[in-house]
Amino acid sequence: MSDDFEDDLRQERIKTSTLDMALLRRMLAYAWPYRGRVAAGLGLVLVSAACAVMPPLLVGAMVDIVFRTGESLPGNAVARVIGFFSGLDPAAIRDWPETRLLATFGGLFLVLRTSAFLIDWGGAYLLMGFGQRVLFDIRQQLFTHIHGLSLSFFHRNPVGRLVNRVAYDVGNMERLFSVGIVTLTKDTLMLGSIVTLLLLIDLRLALIVISVIPLIIAATVVFRRFSRTAYRRWYAAQSKLNAFMAETLAGVRVVQLFHRERHHEAAYDRVAEEFGREFLAQRRAWAWYRPLAMTFSATGVGLVLWVCGDAVLRGTGLPPAALAASGAISVGVFVSYLQYAELFFQPIRDIAEKIDIVIGAMTSAERIFTIEDQKPEVADLPGARDFGRLRGEVRFEQVDFEYKPGEPVLRDLDLAIAPGQTVALVGHTGAGKTTIINLVNRLYDVTSGRVTVDGRDVREYQLQALRRHIAVVHQDVFLFAGTILENLTLGDDTIPRERVEAACRQVGADTFILRRPGGYDGLVEGGGKTFSAGERQLLSFARALVFDPAILILDEATSSIDTHSEELIQAALRTLTTGRTSIVIAHRLSTVQRADRIVVMHKGRLVEQGTHRELLAQRGIYWKLYRLQYREAA
Repeated sequence: MSDDFEDDLRQERIKTSTLDMALLRRMLAYAWPYRGRVAAGLGLVLVSAACAVMPPLLVGAMVDIVFRTGESLPGNAVARVIGFFSGLDPAAIRDWPETRLLATFGGLFLVLRTSAFLIDWGGAYLLMGFGQRVLFDIRQQLFTHIHGLSLSFFHRNPVGRLVNRVAYDVGNMERLFSVGIVTLTKDTLMLGSIVTLLLLIDLRLALIVISVIPLIIAATVVFRRFSRTAYRRWYAAQSKLNAFMAETLAGVRVVQLFHRERHHEAAYDRVAEEFGREFLAQRRAWAWYRPLAMTFSATGVGLVLWVCGDAVLRGTGLPPAALAASGAISVGVFVSYLQYAELFFQPIRDIAEKIDIVIGAMTSAERIFTIEDQKPEVADLPGARDFGRLRGEVRFEQVDFEYKPGEPVLRDLDLAIAPGQTVALVGHTGAGKTTIINLVNRLYDVTSGRVTVDGRDVREYQLQALRRHIAVVHQDVFLFAGTILENLTLGDDTIPRERVEAACRQVGADTFILRRPGGYDGLVEGGGKTFSAGERQLLSFARALVFDPAILILDEATSSIDTHSEELIQAALRTLTTGRTSIVIAHRLSTVQRADRIVVMHKGRLVEQGTHRELLAQRGIYWKLYRLQYREAA
């Protein structure tokens, strides 16, 4: 087993010491809002279980009464039931003609089966609907919770793993609620009813049937111990497989351009082989358990055949009243017991099979609750407020920051940006430029020092209120499936269409939007791959302008724009940045020469700042960067 897989497995496991019963109680908490529906469904299951255990009693009574094979509890009980509904003496019923008795028993049997069908249908309808509602609640809660987690969480967890939790694991829990609970409840009630009837009919024979239960319980305990681990490893391998697939498909263009198909196919084979190995390990545990449970069940039926057959033979030739005294049993009791023995092990076999669902659901619940137990590293602090529209003053006061302890990214940063000012951040890769903008909109919290907006620490703001007034335009523009209009408003129906169209005209995006089928209502497909890089960038500018931010952040926003488009963008930016605080990250120094101030970062420190001319005159790092770029351009 590879070390990478063991690392993934450790990440897949629940991070608490939650016991099974505690985990089950947490799962069942989702059922509480639907307790009325559950109670009605379980009530029908109770009646269905009662109907399911009656046919053997009815058949045994028919044998004893119709064929005069002896007095027995089944025959007497059924005779009393028939007498109650007919108003006749139960003893007189035994004197009815055989044809009348057969018709009566046939009618009772038909009523039982028809009732069981209708009741099972009603109970399944209620509880399957309940399972779907629970599934919806869990999925919605998990999706909402994941949306609220900090950015660092998504750096640690591949997309494929999270999709696996929301889709496959939630589906496993739904099987428990809609199928597992119904079956387990009905089978448990049937077992209790069958045991009660067996004890009432004949104590000795009941003990024979019950004697194999400890063996089945022991096998179940051993199976559960091994299968839980096997399920965890299987689900971890499945998550790794999905994560690898999602990553490869997202980067399929790179794979094809560099002819790395064979390499990725080989890597996929290795991951798939791990998945297959863990799946077979889980199935091997099940392959041992099910035959054992079936063997113990067959042993119980065999013992009933042997002992009951012997008891029937002892009663051959005896008058009906003398059977009990001789220790013999009637043929009707034998028939009932034989059917009950088979029926007794049917719910046991069903429960054994549903253990597969229960263990799978418990394992999935662990994985889901592992996500739900994750707390956002960046969240609203007590007393956080919405202070309304921002002016846009930004300050960094002796800020230090580390993504990983002991690896500083920013060191003792002091930086002040006045409202409406345009400040450009330049420097080598890894200098800390992107980290600065991540701290402004509080995707991360500082390690020490503080970041303020309008004189208040960003931690005093409600996150939603702070980010509502900050727009970020990245180099890689992401477009959602939907219409162009929906991508520009991000689904905010309160934004007028006129504002969207005006923003697109300002940045020059309206020309290519109107040329597309449907215009603003045209569909965006494949994450926006049908747009050129420059068009996607223009759409991102329009989207930022639509939300009218007080602080505008441009992270390499013009790097994908050609020369002609750059002229349009620069003209639009002058309009866009007017009256707004703008922070611009750029490697192409030609795009930042008109900034009010240029800040040069180097190894996490602010080393130079000033206007373009002032920094060139200093002949420092900025001057070297400028010379290097223009030498390359030449």
